[in-house]
Amino acid sequence: MSEDGLATRVSTTGFRREGPVAVIAVSEEGVTLGRALVRRLRHVTGRQHVTLYAAPPYADDAPAAVAHAADAGGPRADVSVEGDAPDSCPAAAYPGSLLDFVGTLWKGHAGIVGIMASGIMVRAVAPWLESKLSDPAVVAVDDAGRYAVSLLSGHEGEANRLAELVASVTGGAPVVTTGTEARRRLIVGVGARRGVSGETVLSAIDEALTAAGCGRDDVRAVATIDLKAEEAGVLAAADALGVPLTVVSRESIKALQEALREPNFVEETTGVAAVCIPAALLTGSRARLMGPRTARDGVTVALAQDVCGSSDWDPVAGDI
Repeated sequence: MSEDGLATRVSTTGFRREGPVAVIAVSEEGVTLGRALVRRLRHVTGRQHVTLYAAPPYADDAPAAVAHAADAGGPRADVSVEGDAPDSCPAAAYPGSLLDFVGTLWKGHAGIVGIMASGIMVRAVAPWLESKLSDPAVVAVDDAGRYAVSLLSGHEGEANRLAELVASVTGGAPVVTTGTEARRRLIVGVGARRGVSGETVLSAIDEALTAAGCGRDDVRAVATIDLKAEEAGVLAAADALGVPLTVVSRESIKALQEALREPNFVEETTGVAAVCIPAALLTGSRARLMGPRTARDGVTVALAQDVCGSSDWDPVAGDI
């Protein structure tokens, strides 16, 4: 677990739509998650305009300063929180009803994350819907951070990417239902020696994909161990593929270590017997290996297919 209490999993890419992101909480637990979520979203995206708002009973003393300005497209809000330094995260009380407040955010925000039940979020956004080409990305996440649901503007508005990003930060699972992204089931587990280049990592990934009869468009995420969370070559590879990098903790990998034990340089260096295979398996909901790992030039790659939700998945037999 990280120092802010979230699972040690983080996305370094994904949501790239320009504009501020609002995180709205309606419970005490939601505010606690929201603070950590906002800090981590700022860190991993380099986006400082990520602001936390809360229902008045759970907000801090810093009020939300909301200036309404009419334009041809409807209401617009310029939102700021007094004293909101890059590392601070006050929860500003949103004025009025949740429905009205969401309306003030609608035109001026790239994304809205509601830490609340999906039904509450749906009712709050329903009156403001216009077009999937212009509506902000909307994601609902429960106050335990278990599921991040892409509710609106999944593909065009990048809500699917935002849901993946939120889930990777909280350690939960993204819920994506659009057809294009739902078919991206491959998780690429990667282990790499220090200093390896992005080109070398990508070459190893491409070799593994080709051997499996797959391509880059089939990849949903890249996964690795927490020790490699800042490895430039791994980060570059995930960025080039345009998918999140999920970082799996050593503790989680150790849970699989007995079944994967091959004492070698990897275990001496990281404290675990393998990296790419368990990282891939632990990232999926119901993942299975697609073949032996690929190893070349200081990089190891394992492909796992997440079969959860597949029409070919047999829940009784447990196999494809």
